[in-house]
Amino acid sequence: MLPEFKTIYDLVKRFPDERSCHQYLASRRWNGYMTCPHEGCEGDECYVFKDGIRYKCKSCNRIYTARTGTVFESSKIPLARWFIAIYLIMHKRGISSVQLAKDIGVTQKTAWFVLHRLRSVLANEPAEQLSGVVEIDETFVGGKSRFRHKDKRVKYNPGRGWIDKTPVLGMLQRGGKVKASVIPNVLMLTIQKQMLIHVRGGSDVMGDGFNGYRALNKHYELQCCDHGKGIYGIGEVHTNGIENFWSHFKRHIGGTHIKVSRKHLDKYVQESVFRYNYRNLGIQEQFETIVSNMGCRLKYKDLIA
Repeated sequence: MLPEFKTIYDLVKRFPDERSCHQYLASRRWNGYMTCPHEGCEGDECYVFKDGIRYKCKSCNRIYTARTGTVFESSKIPLARWFIAIYLIMHKRGISSVQLAKDIGVTQKTAWFVLHRLRSVLANEPAEQLSGVVEIDETFVGGKSRFRHKDKRVKYNPGRGWIDKTPVLGMLQRGGKVKASVIPNVLMLTIQKQMLIHVRGGSDVMGDGFNGYRALNKHYELQCCDHGKGIYGIGEVHTNGIENFWSHFKRHIGGTHIKVSRKHLDKYVQESVFRYNYRNLGIQEQFETIVSNMGCRLKYKDLIA
């Protein structure tokens, strides 16, 4: 357990050099039971180099560090700067790559890659289903057509007006967590498929009367308040919780990043989901949760593919 810290000053004081960062990462990753991270080797004994950072496996004779097999692998950025980036991404509205580049002294391109690596960690959550009372709603991400250059405006935008926007489906368990993901469309079968993945059958589902929810009656106890008729709540039947999440999400996108591409939108969605689900934890507990989930790696060529 780390000595308690609440500010970035406390964090920098706790990790003054690379050795302290590596030793902390090793303790969170292996918890005293070190195993070789190289593929095909499960050796649990190693030699420790004098620098206290590198290890040599007694089984395969390969050298590794606490970075090996994590998002930090092959990065030339010192761990101390990575830890500051983790602290900054936990801010209420997140942080842009331009601002992070200034804060930790790297290029904007490097900061952008650092943030996407961290978002891949934030999305690395257990696949548990929501249950009980679950609110469902969808939102659409994208600027208004009338504010665009005339060459990019949509001439005719019928129905719910999402033809030039990206739909995102959200599900929130009252008193629990939220799940959200980018979906290709808001058709009935698309919504049903996502619900069956993320929400346990038989749960009480609250919606806003959208026709795309009709098929959910087969698997859930569906109750709706028709927003189109000006009805926003009937007793416990409302979608206030998920709409509150959307308000946080849109401030994160519109206020911090201004604009995000469709290709990477789901990564920003998962960042907002993590921040919302762990909002009641202290800054140190959030930091430790993120560091403990570092067992995944995102390569730049995969990110831009």
